[in-house]
Amino acid sequence: MDPRQARTQRSLHSSVVELIERMPLADVSVTDAARAAGVSRDTFYRHAPSVADVLAAALGEELDEAATEFATARGTGRERFETAERALFAHIAHRRGVYLHAMSPRLASPVRVMLLERIEVSLREYLAEHPEVAPEPQGALTGDALYDLYAAYGAAGTVGAIEHWLVGGAEGHPDAVARGVLAVTAPWWWRGA
Repeated sequence: MDPRQARTQRSLHSSVVELIERMPLADVSVTDAARAAGVSRDTFYRHAPSVADVLAAALGEELDEAATEFATARGTGRERFETAERALFAHIAHRRGVYLHAMSPRLASPVRVMLLERIEVSLREYLAEHPEVAPEPQGALTGDALYDLYAAYGAAGTVGAIEHWLVGGAEGHPDAVARGVLAVTAPWWWRGA
């Protein structure tokens, strides 16, 4: 991406996040987002098909830092998961207003999909690094298909917990919520890792 496109993208990302902090996603039009970023609607559409997609991209970039923490964390598997969950829920808490404004009653599809994909990729990479932790296949699924299933299941549960936490008023410190999610996470994820 050339520097001008990157600058426009950064402007769109920051403007959309600022708008969604103040009002529900459903109330923010492409015109509003383009105006706030100082670009035309045509330029907006060259970068994304919707305001929700811009929001998902902006939040996804922030979440990439949490994914890096998980990938580079040292320690036992349990310690790595604790680090990642704390980083994830700290991000959600930091952007609580944005995520709440992106709900109706669940997270807007692009935002929800972004969370699912980021978490699935992290879990899938972890399984590739530690295949010994995965339970033995119980049927026709083996190898990558089984690991994809495990990662999808883990990601969906985490995103469901995020949505529940947000709808419930985001009570509780992010670390406490992260510990709660870990308490119901299958312990095989970190055994032997």
